[in-house]
Amino acid sequence: MEKIKILKAFTDIRTKQLYRVGQEVEVAEERVKEIEDNLEAFGGGYFEVLDDTKSKADETKPKKTAKKKG
Repeated sequence: MEKIKILKAFTDIRTKQLYRVGQEVEVAEERVKEIEDNLEAFGGGYFEVLDDTKSKADETKPKKTAKKKG
């Protein structure tokens, strides 16, 4: 899943869902490409893929716990 931020309002032609400016939604990677290709005919720039590599790394990294001395 990819997280995208909506920059211009649009309606998804497959799901008929309205996406509004400022919304952040998770979409399957294949759908991101499909939506992007469809909107390219209208000038593109409707959304941006958010960089969530940091959050994914945090999820897989084990948490460190502080040990008390004494």
